[in-house]
Amino acid sequence: MFTTITVKQFQRGLEYRNGRFVGEVGPGRYRLWALGGREITVVDMREQSLQIAGQEVLTADNVPVRLNVVGRFRVTDATRAIHEVTSYHSAVYEAAQLACRQAAATRTAEEFLAQRTALSEELTAATAPRAAEFGVQVVSVAIKDATLGAVLRAAYEAKLVAEQKGQAALIEARHQVAAARAQANAARVLAENPVLLRQREIEVLAKAAERGGGNTFVVLPQAVGELLRGIAVTGNPPPAEE
Repeated sequence: MFTTITVKQFQRGLEYRNGRFVGEVGPGRYRLWALGGREITVVDMREQSLQIAGQEVLTADNVPVRLNVVGRFRVTDATRAIHEVTSYHSAVYEAAQLACRQAAATRTAEEFLAQRTALSEELTAATAPRAAEFGVQVVSVAIKDATLGAVLRAAYEAKLVAEQKGQAALIEARHQVAAARAQANAARVLAENPVLLRQREIEVLAKAAERGGGNTFVVLPQAVGELLRGIAVTGNPPPAEE
């Protein structure tokens, strides 16, 4: 009694005789006699996907983060992939899990969430050496999404809001300090230049009159009154006192 096994273009076959490995066979159709002690194990050499769903890891500040991780890999050495581990798919899965835990353990929750899109290269580099030991090439390992628990997520969002408000308050305080300095500089200039101060007083009075829309009554200091009378008589402000 014979059975037929077909090894396709994207596969490799591992031939055994009486349980002993003979070698790899390429694409083709093989007839095996049931009592002849010949066996062929077929290995897929195409790129395969890996998904780690709901993986919970602890960050450096002991915050639990739930991850969904996706990966891609391919078998490069069919003999080692079958002979070195019981399941190369499970072995890649475990290596990726360990890489995620190690990456989380070296970062705070805030750092981990902020850098998760940039962790692909680190996770791939951490998973690849272990997979290479049993003839598998890791193409990529990436975090699809990362979430906190409902309570922790609310606390984290509140912290971000508080930080943003603090930054806004700091910017406002800086603006107020800058405005106060500008006003102090202007006051010093006016104090050192009496003529400029008088002209400034007249400008303020003129603007007040424009906004009044009619007759405007303003109580003037004696110095300003004298200034206005001098302008009315001579057309020029009186000289500043030495």
